[in-house]
Amino acid sequence: MLTVRLKHAPAGKPVADAVVFAHRLDMAPAGMPTMTTELEPQPATEPGLYRFKTNLTMAGDWQLSLAAKVQGETGTVQNQLALKVVP
Repeated sequence: MLTVRLKHAPAGKPVADAVVFAHRLDMAPAGMPTMTTELEPQPATEPGLYRFKTNLTMAGDWQLSLAAKVQGETGTVQNQLALKVVP
């Protein structure tokens, strides 16, 4: 299970009710961008938390990419997060 906290940078407050419409988890940092795994959105446990069920099949460097629409903001919020999976 992966949990991501989305915060409004200027206010430092959690962003509730964002619509995450694109997500990808791959091993691009390890030079294997075609090595992907599925991400299944899960219900949030508190405002600002976005959870995903996944199966990280191998140790190494992974990259989580997300894109979301946030109420009150124009455009799309996009970011990537590097992860290290250890056995």
